[in-house]
Amino acid sequence: MALKRPLPALMGGVLLFILVSLGVLAAWRLRTDDLEARLVLEVNTLTHAEHPRPAHVTPTRAGTFGTALAQLIPALVRPERAAPVATQEDAARCEAVTEGRAPVADLPTACREALEQGRPLMRQVLAATHAESGGLPEELRPLSGPDVARRDALAQALRRVLEQAALETRLLVAGGDADLAVDTCVDALALSRELALGGGLVGQRLSVNGYARTWRACADALDAASVVRKRQAAAQLTRLHEGFPPPSLTLHEESLATQLTTFRDLMSDDARSLLPPSWTDAPSLPGALSRRLRWRQWVTDSDRLRAVVDQPAEARRRAMGALEAQKAREHLRQEEAPATRLASEDLEALELRALRSEALIALAEVDATRAEKGQWPKTLATKTPSLVLESVDASQAVIRSCVRGLTPEALLVNADAPTTPQQARARP
Repeated sequence: MALKRPLPALMGGVLLFILVSLGVLAAWRLRTDDLEARLVLEVNTLTHAEHPRPAHVTPTRAGTFGTALAQLIPALVRPERAAPVATQEDAARCEAVTEGRAPVADLPTACREALEQGRPLMRQVLAATHAESGGLPEELRPLSGPDVARRDALAQALRRVLEQAALETRLLVAGGDADLAVDTCVDALALSRELALGGGLVGQRLSVNGYARTWRACADALDAASVVRKRQAAAQLTRLHEGFPPPSLTLHEESLATQLTTFRDLMSDDARSLLPPSWTDAPSLPGALSRRLRWRQWVTDSDRLRAVVDQPAEARRRAMGALEAQKAREHLRQEEAPATRLASEDLEALELRALRSEALIALAEVDATRAEKGQWPKTLATKTPSLVLESVDASQAVIRSCVRGLTPEALLVNADAPTTPQQARARP
């Protein structure tokens, strides 16, 4: 018998189909078994990942940087009860001396005493960068556990080591020991590179800070060093530059750590048992349904971002702009993940670090070439078009950035005396 009211019946069927489809979609979005399986696999993979990188010295020391540094952690985080306390004014003057904005004679006594007291440990930490392989101790890895207090304490101690190394470089240059100053500053830059290998965003920020604090003193040391040391330093700095991890790896580490911190209570007991022991404890948090939706969104956002962050700067900016536009079109979005919110700012900092690294390489090569050939080279040999060389006169040249928005101060290069035949034969 034909239906007497076909249209309402049809509409009812369509509505039922829509409701069922929405129910299936909601059920899929609220299930997180695929997310937890992926999280377990990726956490265990990165936890045991190795971090090979070009060594900046020959010969190297056996083992990893992490193993060497782990032996120094008790001394690094030990309270410095007898350390001189610098006032805010002294700290500002110390920074001005380190960066070359004030003469060494202006260095406050408290800063000098702190350097003398910390110098033995600083040199041990710098020597750890001579290890044959990279990799951080457990305390500095973002996937090591939810307790960040010890990580923060160690990060602060290493930041202090980098500041002391930069000041030591400045004092050595002022004392006429430019080649020794280059040794110190290159090791300090190597320490900055090590901290980026497997350290997540915290490690990258420490690395960026290390380059920012050290590069000006290092530039002056390179400018004053012997031609032979300049050539050696150019090769060392190039190896350091080639050893930085891609931003996608850092964002991956940070994404996994964020998921563990925020969502591990949503995982099954069986899945949690497969995580590193420090993550198995998972106090239950409220809002499970909305947090399951947020978890899936955060993973999706992270995947999209990691797919574009390793592109060249301009292409990456366009791609990230497209991602933001895509987000704006999506409805019912959850709160953004912290790693995603900070990505643009941190990526710009990594660009600036790379630019500073290339500027130091260019300075060493340009200055050595001028000493060997008696004139400034017409172009830079760096891989980036972001730097330009401008000759001031026969005795001075300037290396500066031509990247809009990334303009670290220009580096002034002073010509050395011409290379003697004996120096030319000694050059490797």
